[in-house]
Amino acid sequence: MALTLQLHNTLTDKIEPFVPRVAGHAAVYVCGITPYDHCHMGHARTLVAFDILRRWMVNCGLDVNYIQNVTDIDDKIIKRAKEKKQPPLELSAHFDKLSREDMASLDIIPPNHMPKISEHIPQTLELIAKIIANKHAYATKSGVYFDISSFPNYGKLSRQDLANIKAGARIEINEDKRNPEDFALWKLEESEGATYDSPWGRGRPGWHIECSAMSLHYTAGHPLDLHGGARDLIFPHHENEIAQSEGAGVKPFSRHWVHTGFLTVNGEKMAKSLGNFITIREALKKWDGQTIRLFFALTHYRSPIDFSESALNSAKNTLDNVRRSLTMMEGEGAQAPDAAAERSLTASVDGHIISFASFMNSDIDTPQALAELIEASKMVARARAEHKCSRAVLESNSKKVADAFSILGLSVAAAPAAPSLANPRLAPETIEQLLAAREAARKNKDYAAADEIRKKLAAAGVLIEDSKEGVKWRYV
Repeated sequence: MALTLQLHNTLTDKIEPFVPRVAGHAAVYVCGITPYDHCHMGHARTLVAFDILRRWMVNCGLDVNYIQNVTDIDDKIIKRAKEKKQPPLELSAHFDKLSREDMASLDIIPPNHMPKISEHIPQTLELIAKIIANKHAYATKSGVYFDISSFPNYGKLSRQDLANIKAGARIEINEDKRNPEDFALWKLEESEGATYDSPWGRGRPGWHIECSAMSLHYTAGHPLDLHGGARDLIFPHHENEIAQSEGAGVKPFSRHWVHTGFLTVNGEKMAKSLGNFITIREALKKWDGQTIRLFFALTHYRSPIDFSESALNSAKNTLDNVRRSLTMMEGEGAQAPDAAAERSLTASVDGHIISFASFMNSDIDTPQALAELIEASKMVARARAEHKCSRAVLESNSKKVADAFSILGLSVAAAPAAPSLANPRLAPETIEQLLAAREAARKNKDYAAADEIRKKLAAAGVLIEDSKEGVKWRYV
């Protein structure tokens, strides 16, 4: 299969063909979590977006080496550990475990490699030594710093003029530095439980160096095909990664750079520092992981999304409608099918799936791609209602649409659920009695009672659908 994927490249600010260094293989690195607290929905937005990108790459025939780091040594972790009076790595291990559970709840495929900086100190020291040998870094009494004046292309990712760059977030200002904007590769400081020996003295890695050290370790020193993260990492983090990696001789550090837009609350970035965040665990109390995935996918990955309960409820309704459209009921399907109607349905569904693939190849345009699949599901629902297609044709087209949704990590097919001792399957006669009671309640305009019966049936694994021919049901 010819690779036709086009992706926006932050480095050039253009949508370009994604061309891996080695045909058929893609080395992808995504900045992961700093586990000092529960993950919030802003983290989820970024990681779901890259999970969808990864899934599409695999669908396109690529063997993807997906690497996502864990920053388990960090200023925030050390500060929080002191507050809680526990070792830093114990605290970060706890929240790392919880973050992995959160990602599983969102049906995010685990990375091929999920390295922790605490477990890759030798690789980090080796990389720093190379940078020093290439005269791009220097040691002082407070640490080892990258000399940004030695790197003429500094600022090429964020398109900032070096003369105008100010010391910003996580840029350490220290009188030992040659330039205020030089950044730490190794910090000479004692932090109990997070300090290591080095040729320059005991200390710990700077924030930026870890991603270069670990990504290059898991690509055997070769450049990345794609580096990703949220757009707030463009400067200084990703800018510094380029400088130190290319300063060590790896050019280009990454062939493609991809960044996601923010999740906002009332137009402001969701962040712990602003106190306007909702954790993934809090969100999962109200909505399931599939609804949250769809909520994110309904907006292009580079655009901001404003968090709201109404938007998530709308995503849930959309998911429910698609599932109803694609779920076959007992006895459904024409006994004497209309061949023309069957050909028309199949051609229409196939056309929407082709368009879906085209939009995915166009910078992972999930909003448009989903619109195609949602319309295809409606066509299947209309064909079911018209009773002109055989059950086999309806099921075949329903499966094609469901399979396309599954590429995005969205499950819309009704999977048979085996009965258990805790949740035994209702007998057909019991179901019919409940449906009769529901119909009586509806005639008496007791809609609350009718809804309770529907919920009871759903909890027992019975899906019902009202139609002109009466109420249809099936086990799911």
